[in-house]
Amino acid sequence: MKTLILTLAGLFLLAVPTFAASPAASAKDTGQVQTALSASGVASRETNLGNLIADALKQTGRTQIALLPADEIDGNAQIPAWKVEISTIVAALRYAADPSDTVVVLSLTGAQLLKVAERSVSRAPQPFDGFLQVSGLQIRYNPAQSAGGRVSLVGIGGGELDAAKTYRVAVSRPLAAGSLGYFQIFGQKDITEDTGVSISKSLGSYLAAHPSITTTVEDRITTR
Repeated sequence: MKTLILTLAGLFLLAVPTFAASPAASAKDTGQVQTALSASGVASRETNLGNLIADALKQTGRTQIALLPADEIDGNAQIPAWKVEISTIVAALRYAADPSDTVVVLSLTGAQLLKVAERSVSRAPQPFDGFLQVSGLQIRYNPAQSAGGRVSLVGIGGGELDAAKTYRVAVSRPLAAGSLGYFQIFGQKDITEDTGVSISKSLGSYLAAHPSITTTVEDRITTR
């Protein structure tokens, strides 16, 4: 299990080629990554960097669940276990410079979320830009089954998803519009609000607001 501890204050400077914080960077702009963050395999499995970003979206949207497609994350991103600028971690977002890529809140039923989970793992173990990194959700699936019948469990919190219940879900703006084939499941009518906060600002604020963060690959998405 991988663990990240991010401390934003009271840190001494470590010399790190390429990724080191610049001398001008203040403590509030830097973080101490104790265990490397990786997006390797983000298009086909859970990653600790994907978990971190999804957690940030959930906080920004004040939602129960967050979903972020692999398309939003640079699959080559590797953040070493050193003192780094927050901007270095934010740069792992593929569209970090796009202010229109905001956090949008959807209202989705449990039945819709089951379809979402099926769509996410529909091509696994092959990479798929629509594979979702998740927060607040647990997905168990069998890649040996045919697409559309792979998911055996979708959980939220400590229990199973209720097909009839409606949940608040934070997503990226393109995903809210139904990109990557999700238009078959939800669309404009399911949007509750656009927070106006870009995903890059969401992640930056999340990192700055948590002086100590532990992020792990914690079996949010598993196979059986």
